[in-house]
Amino acid sequence: MVLFGLPREIEPDPTYVDHIAVELAVAGHKPRLTPLEESEAVAILLRRGWSDTRVAEWLGMRASRVIDLRSEATPAEPKAVA
Repeated sequence: MVLFGLPREIEPDPTYVDHIAVELAVAGHKPRLTPLEESEAVAILLRRGWSDTRVAEWLGMRASRVIDLRSEATPAEPKAVA
C-alpha cells in the first residue's frame, strides 16, 4: 500500500547529515553515525582543541580513523606561485 503518494522504497540522501545524532555523539552518547556525521563530529571536537586520541576514545573509533577524517576535512594548502 502506498500512503500519501510516497513510493514504496525511498532512496536515502547520501549527503544528509542528522545534526541531532552529531550533537548526541559530541555530548558523549553513542548513536550510529554515517561517515558524513562522523566527519562532522570529529571536526567539532577538533575545533574545541581535542587531540586525535581523545576524539577517537570519545566517539568510539580508532585514532587512525580520526586522522583520516581530519585530513579529508582540512583543505590542502595552495602552493605559492613564484
